[in-house]
Amino acid sequence: MIAKTLTSSSIELIDKISYDAEEKEVVLNENVIKGLYPQQRDDIKRNVALANQAWKTSGQAIRACAYTLNEIKENTPRGNWKALLDSGNLDFSKSVAQDLVAAHNGMLANSSIPDRFLANISARTLGTVSRINDEALKQKVMERIVETEGKGFPESELKKMMRGSVKINKGKAGKKALKGLDANATKAETIDYYTKLVDSLQAQADGFADQLKKAVIANQDKAAKIGKLEEQIRQLKAG
Repeated sequence: MIAKTLTSSSIELIDKISYDAEEKEVVLNENVIKGLYPQQRDDIKRNVALANQAWKTSGQAIRACAYTLNEIKENTPRGNWKALLDSGNLDFSKSVAQDLVAAHNGMLANSSIPDRFLANISARTLGTVSRINDEALKQKVMERIVETEGKGFPESELKKMMRGSVKINKGKAGKKALKGLDANATKAETIDYYTKLVDSLQAQADGFADQLKKAVIANQDKAAKIGKLEEQIRQLKAG
């Protein structure tokens, strides 16, 4: 049945992974194997081991992809790198490639995060974490990724942690907020007022984060153009 629902490349990958899967390391929950025959228990244990190994392999692939992209970038003139990003030769978007290169340099190359923990984290989140300048905050985020044990680390949680690292003068912020609240407001009106205020500030914060990423990408594009011009100058001088 599997052979009829998978591509040939997927079947080859499963065959390869099956050699690495360690069934003896899998201890199934009693409810998982309750009422099953011995053969059924062996089958499910083997397939759980296979699924876990495949998941780990997907994390390895992300790390390998980030490493390989960085190798291309480091060993290619900036103009050619920019051309590759815009060419469509890569099977993923320009932003994903840029995020993975950032992830390699700012996080993956020197971290001990297990490969399987990377499978459920987007390239955008990995790139954003790697661009954090506050080393203490970056370390805290990486520890949080490990704590989730591969269950994923959504961008929303990352943004929450990044906002929490910004120091705010609560006294001044509170007084400023009170200026827009009627002195005779009821409890319900007060809650509604502050809820709308928080939502508005949240939208602004998200907008700033998107603007920052666009600015970083724009700066990288400009650097690529400079590299292309420098290469042209070098060729003109050589000629």
